[in-house]
Amino acid sequence: MAHISVKKYQQTTVSAAKEANPYQLVAMLFQKLLGNIASAKGAIQQKDHAKKGDLLSKAITIIGVLQGSLDFENGGDISQNLSDLYIFCSDKLVEANTNNDEALLDEIIQILLPIKAGWDSIPKDEQDKVSFESV
Repeated sequence: MAHISVKKYQQTTVSAAKEANPYQLVAMLFQKLLGNIASAKGAIQQKDHAKKGDLLSKAITIIGVLQGSLDFENGGDISQNLSDLYIFCSDKLVEANTNNDEALLDEIIQILLPIKAGWDSIPKDEQDKVSFESV
């Protein structure tokens, strides 16, 4: 029964992503990124190193997608600063993975939360102006 529920959830998530606008796609990526990092922290606590590695690998991939979608031409310093933060977070995720460092994962979450909050605070009438081009 649980397998059916997981499969239904995955289908719903894929369907929602297909129907999402660019603003919503980025919001979904941030949510998944933070969820993967939090789940990896739990995997460290449970000593499930394979799961931790998989979750952090996915988190690094999501950061790469977010970084690849930055518009350096129109975003100027903001895009460059975000890119630098994304590189820093990716490097620290690798370090946290290698060292099973829960505290470092917490630090990364604390870096990403304000970025997500900023994204979430984009006014509704500006959300349609968002474009998303992944690498």
